[in-house]
Amino acid sequence: MSKQQWIGLVIVLLMVTAVETCVYLTRKWQAAHPAPELFALQPEREQAFLSYLDSLDESERAARRAQYASRYQQPVIHLQPFDPNTADSTLLVTVGLKPWMARNLIRYRNAGKVFRRPEDLQRLYGMNDSLYSTLLPFIQIDTAMFASSFGIGNIISDTDTVITAYTPRIKRDTILDLNTADTTELMLLRGVGRFTAMQIIRYRQALGGYYSTSQLYEISEIANDRIDSLLPHLYADTSLITPIDVNRASVKQLYRHPYISYKQAEQLYDLRRRKLRLHSPDELSAVFSPDERQRLLPYLRFDGK
Repeated sequence: MSKQQWIGLVIVLLMVTAVETCVYLTRKWQAAHPAPELFALQPEREQAFLSYLDSLDESERAARRAQYASRYQQPVIHLQPFDPNTADSTLLVTVGLKPWMARNLIRYRNAGKVFRRPEDLQRLYGMNDSLYSTLLPFIQIDTAMFASSFGIGNIISDTDTVITAYTPRIKRDTILDLNTADTTELMLLRGVGRFTAMQIIRYRQALGGYYSTSQLYEISEIANDRIDSLLPHLYADTSLITPIDVNRASVKQLYRHPYISYKQAEQLYDLRRRKLRLHSPDELSAVFSPDERQRLLPYLRFDGK
């Protein structure tokens, strides 16, 4: 072993010895001078501290309860006679309906519906048997109002406030244009509620307008027998149809039409791209059958205007 190696070994041994000596002396000093428990609390002080924390939590909970109570204060229930066809939201809540139930009832009335007998109130969403039984003695439906507003005939009543038969004239005599009527007007027709009226309008928007009342049979959500009863009260003004510009429409715009499939929209777009411009329905024979072209004819425009 060289001299330098011996010197290195001696230095290492001295360093190890120094470290062990320091550790020994430190432990001996700690044994003679134990450290104080800085974070230890006396039992009574600890209990006081925990009680203080609990009081903070309880005061916060009380403040939140007070805030909730002031914001969502329950209305005082006061049962009294009311007519579901005329009562405002305040009265409806006063007799026991939840605010959202009162809003639903008023929306039902705004849609043109009426409560003809007390049992009709059971159809209201959220109305349970218990609430209905409580309200039943206080429901008073004004039959005279129906007679003057709806032209009721042959009123059959087993009490002074219950209507069991009616014939509204306004629904019987109304004739409407399918391309201009809104939901309120369509609901004047007997047998047409909000859902049916919305289906008629949505299909009109998808088509771009009706060219025939028989197109209503294409709406799968409406039964054919109901459409049979509606047709005598409807007509279609074809001048109001909005056609598709064949030479400018995108694939997406073409596909939106109920009479054009996605594949046909792509084929039509490709045909237009190859020919640069289409001039008549006869040029669409490669994409549509004769019957399809005839059905689409009112909805296609080739003039590019």
